[in-house]
Amino acid sequence: MISASIDAISGVVIVFLVLAALFAFPTAFLARRKNASTTKSIAAAVFFAGAFAVTLTPGSVGDAATNLTCITGTSLREALETTPGKLNLLLFLPAALFLVISTRQPMISLAVISATVPSVELAQAALPLGRTCTYSDIALNCIGAALGFITGLIVLWREAEASPFSRRDIRLGGFAVGSALTVSLLFYSAVTPVEGASEALGVTADQDHWARDVAAGVFGAHAKVVQVQLRPALPSEPVTIDVTTGQGVVNLSWTSRKILAAEAYNHQDDGGTLNSAEAKAVGERFATRWFPEETKGSEVTWDLLGEGKGPYSLSYRRYRDDVLMPMRLDITVTSSGRIMAITVRSIKDPLLPKPVLKGGEARHLAEALTKMDAIGDPFLLAEKVNGVWRPLWLINVGEKGEAQDAPRIDAITGQRVQPEIAMGQDSR
Repeated sequence: MISASIDAISGVVIVFLVLAALFAFPTAFLARRKNASTTKSIAAAVFFAGAFAVTLTPGSVGDAATNLTCITGTSLREALETTPGKLNLLLFLPAALFLVISTRQPMISLAVISATVPSVELAQAALPLGRTCTYSDIALNCIGAALGFITGLIVLWREAEASPFSRRDIRLGGFAVGSALTVSLLFYSAVTPVEGASEALGVTADQDHWARDVAAGVFGAHAKVVQVQLRPALPSEPVTIDVTTGQGVVNLSWTSRKILAAEAYNHQDDGGTLNSAEAKAVGERFATRWFPEETKGSEVTWDLLGEGKGPYSLSYRRYRDDVLMPMRLDITVTSSGRIMAITVRSIKDPLLPKPVLKGGEARHLAEALTKMDAIGDPFLLAEKVNGVWRPLWLINVGEKGEAQDAPRIDAITGQRVQPEIAMGQDSR
């Protein structure tokens, strides 16, 4: 929120001046009629105008988040490690403070604060302002406003040397409760939470330290980190961190703290001194350290990819009751022990019904359906069909020994199905 405003500072200033004028003149008029402090009342109006200008001035509409979604955001501790997080905490504090001490009606002030402060993020979610609604921003704004409200109470108490809550003010306390409940109901009924961190906050100190450690683990301690960049979550993707080094790029999942992928710039073997067994040992130690869940109970294959001594491919696949599970892990290792590439699909082994259809039966069904000959042996794998994991027979079929199709046959129903994530013909 704050970062977007800094990027569009000229627009923020214009909006602030317009809102300050619109708020200040009627506020001054009402203050005189109520015998309230004109100076303090105008200060409250100007501070609210500033907060609204910072949060609601349209930014880059092309970068706007999907309407009616709000990112869960980083933790409050992580958010407060950043400058935008600290500014979000202070954003509504002076406005709330001057509102209380100018009106001298704490409960009415609380009603205004409860209605306006959370509504800012609701507006960012609902309107195409080019802003990102973030729950951590809501929390920080509300905490700051609460601090301003409490400070205002203390000022009133010390000035009057008595409770700042009058009987009339307390009777009007229902407005404060109603305002908070109304905004909360509107927010939670209309806005869809999306897991992730606000791109405006960038990486926190913890994220940066962890990402650099992982990059060093992949490419070596000598790898110079050029950039650590956070990408906010999408409805179908988690928040990710991209680490660019002088040797290659690593993509990380922050929420699960896992490596998603890695690729070195140098795709050639480096003519190292390790033999096949030694290079394999290096790859297995790396896999065990960084992918303990994926390697546990998996079958390992080790293949030479290039000519001569490397590079090699270390692949992990897991079977349950002869069914290939959806987890995949492939690591490319050079003859010097350098990690060249990593591809991983981290999915927990799904619970599957026991297959009924035999491999030979699935083979005949595939041939009858495609009017082609089966090539090689069919095998079972777990894939999603209409949102449900199923055991499927994969049969390569073709003509004259060349595969042209790879139909999936449900091992329970015997029906040909189309999985949501096609594994390809060479899924093993």
